Parts: sequence; structure tokens; C-alpha cells
Amino acid sequence: MEIPLTTKTAVKDNQETKNIVIQSEEELPFIKENDKRLEKAEFFKAMGDETRLRIIGMLAIDDLCMCEIVSGLDIPSSTVSHHLKLLERGSVIECRKERRFTVYRLQREKVLPYLR
Repeated sequence: MEIPLTTKTAVKDNQETKNIVIQSEEELPFIKENDKRLEKAEFFKAMGDETRLRIIGMLAIDDLCMCEIVSGLDIPSSTVSHHLKLLERGSVIECRKERRFTVYRLQREKVLPYLR
């Protein structure tokens, strides 16, 4: 969707802005659906932090447990735990239990296209 550059000469009236909302919903259908809109917002929220991007970078290389992420980033486990929860909520990562460890995996096919 290419938006032409124009000089703003007047503020749009109420009907014009309502038409813009309708056009945006046609162009981006998820905007109309609360669940899908929330899902996208959580995804981008999860991606919008430097520490979380560093965790994503590590998980792009290999599946890791929290202690490995803590060791690699040299930050407190409580901080890593907080970031991992946000990444899970945004469906950026998924986790699985292996014996006594929780192992985190990046949803590569969903995330990497945004990072390249």
C-alpha cells in the first residue's frame, strides 16, 4: 500500500475520517476483529524491547532454557523470566518441558521475516 505524499491543507471532517477507518479495515482486515487485533498488538509489544530482541537473537540460533539465557545475557533471572512471559504472550516463542528444564523455542517462521 503506497501512500502518496501530499501537503496537508485542511483538517478532514468527521465523515472523511470515518471513511479512512473503513478503508483501513478493508486494507487490514484484522483491525475489525478484537481478538486478532489484540494478538497482533501483543506480538509487536513483545518484539518492541531491546532485551527481548537479544533473547530472540539467541533463540534464533538454538532452543535454550532460562538459565542459558541468563548466563548469555548476564542479567537477573527475574528480568529474563519477565521478558520470556511477554514473548510467550505475544506468540513469539513457545516452551516445552524437558525433564526439570523449561526449554524455549523461537517461532522462527512467524518472527524472522520481521527481522531480516
